[in-house]
Parts: sequence; C-alpha cells; structure tokens
Amino acid sequence: MKEDIENENEDVGQKKEEDEENNYTSKIEKLNEYHLEHKYLFRVCLLGNAGVGKTSLITRFCDNIFKETYNNTIGVDFRVVTLKYNDIIAKLHVWDTAGQERFRSLALNYIKNSHAFIFIYDICDKSSFESLSGWFNLALEKNKNSIVNVLIGNKCDIADARVISQNEGEQMAIANNFHFLETSAKNDENVLKLFYYITYKLINYYNENEYVENDNIELYSGQTEELPTSRLNENKCKC
Repeated sequence: MKEDIENENEDVGQKKEEDEENNYTSKIEKLNEYHLEHKYLFRVCLLGNAGVGKTSLITRFCDNIFKETYNNTIGVDFRVVTLKYNDIIAKLHVWDTAGQERFRSLALNYIKNSHAFIFIYDICDKSSFESLSGWFNLALEKNKNSIVNVLIGNKCDIADARVISQNEGEQMAIANNFHFLETSAKNDENVLKLFYYITYKLINYYNENEYVENDNIELYSGQTEELPTSRLNENKCKC
C-alpha cells in the first residue's frame, strides 16, 4: 500500500514537471531593456556547417526578421538577449560561430565557456547531418560541463527538398541524449521555442545548483551589446 502511494506521488510529480515543461514558452518574456540587472548570464553557442542557418536563426530570434541571403560569418558573431522567467532576469550571450574549417579554432574559447550548445544541420543537406559527430566531438571534448544540448534540423519549410527525415534527426538526438527540434527561420517555426527551452532549462538548473558568473571571456575589442559583424564579400543562402 505504501509503495503504491509512493509510486502514485512519483507519477503525479512527473506529470506536473512534464506539464510545466510543455508550457514554459508562455512563461518566458523577451525584454527590450538590455541594461536590466540580471541574476544569470548564460552563454549559448551555435555550431554546424556553413550554410545550415545559424545566422538566420539568431537574427529571427533577436530581431524577428528573415533575409534570403547572408554572407559567411567570419570567426564568431555575438548577440545579447534579455529574458524573464518567473520574475528572474537572465541574459543570453548567443554566439554565432563560423562553419568553415579554417575558422574552427577561433570558436574554441567560446565553446569552453558555453552553458548550452545548439548543434544545427540543414534537413536538405546530407553532408551537414553527417558532419554532426565532428561538431559533437569538438564541443563536448572541450566542454564536458554544458548543461543543455539541443539538436536542430533547420529549414523545415523546404519540405520538397528534404533528404534527412525527422525520425533520423530524432534518433540522432536520442543517441546523444540531446533535445530535438526542427526549425524554420523563414517561417519562424520553433525559433522562440528553441531559445526559450534553453533559458527554461538553465534557470531551473541553476536555481538548484551553484552558479558562478565567469567573466573570463575575450570578446571583440570595443564591442557593444549588438556587435557589428565582419563578413566575407560573397552572398550565400543561410535560410
């Protein structure tokens, strides 16, 4: 009898936690007041091949705009977003890393200090999916303490050109114990959900665990909260 009650209480607690996790998006607010005092500062690093849509996802999240073409990111771009969840103010430092091999070493300082990783592939590009294991190894060998890891299949609006099924993405995420979403920066599908999920998980984690803000990050000299971007002089679609 006692065991039955304990199991029932455990099931109720689990359902409550699942319901809360399913409703987190309605409890998070993106703020325009960039200089509000924050309780937490979280560093989120986007990784994946060139052209998978890292820049377009960040631009959609930060500015709610979409452009058909972007120039290649050189090194690392940097954006700051202020969010509120349950009256807790958190800032996300969102790092957009270059996908080209020659810039990979520049991202290591950001990888080592990230609280969360977003690994991105293009559902229309098989090579970007096959390259994921390299990005997993690069990130998780340099940072064994990341709290949240998310696998993203981007460009889900281009259904006719899909070569990676949603099931393949889900199985890849399950195998690596990652959260999984398919997104479209063009249609604004699951973009807020992605960044809100990370914020929700990190705030809940650090509400129960010690948090130490690490200022030992070397950013661009003279950077502001919306850092100007240096880019190559060629246009490539990153939608």
